[in-house]
Amino acid sequence: MYSVNHYPSIAIGFEKGVTPYSSFPMTWYESQRNIRQKLNASEYYAVTEGYLREWVCMGQCNLYIQATTDPYIKKVIEIYRRDVCEPNLTELKLILEKGKYKLPAPYNAISESMTVEQLGNIPTNAISDKQILIGFKYATLGFMNLWNMGASHSFRTEVREAFLRNYHRANRWHLAFHAMSEKMGFLKPQPIIQPEV
Repeated sequence: MYSVNHYPSIAIGFEKGVTPYSSFPMTWYESQRNIRQKLNASEYYAVTEGYLREWVCMGQCNLYIQATTDPYIKKVIEIYRRDVCEPNLTELKLILEKGKYKLPAPYNAISESMTVEQLGNIPTNAISDKQILIGFKYATLGFMNLWNMGASHSFRTEVREAFLRNYHRANRWHLAFHAMSEKMGFLKPQPIIQPEV
């Protein structure tokens, strides 16, 4: 948390990009909190699309846990599902229920929350451990874009903030999966660009 030495009036490095001038838009931002229970058209679209994507992801994670042969990757995916899929789906479930909307698919964040041991193994040659781990890097990138879209389509503060929480979960895992893929030799590090002399 600091100001730029050469530009003391320009504040950077603060959480959520706050500056001394942020109180003005924040007053408007907060004025849109809890203004209604129902969703407008773009919010409903974003929430139901996000809900369905996470509903599918629960099953995908479990399938990948069964398919991968590496015990470390199995545990990583279980942790990911608990840290990302289950809370993301629950965030969207609560928004829909608060507006008294029917869920687009049965809520499965608890019923399909199984451990590595409970899921067991399904040997297959259809996909490799390398493909699974790198696939999660691109899946989380897709989720980052999905949640950013959801936030931009939401004009109730509390709905927008649910999407932003989902975004932050995907964001940390996108970098984690990239780093793991490099560490395990599945991806080569990108070349470093040297500055011009």
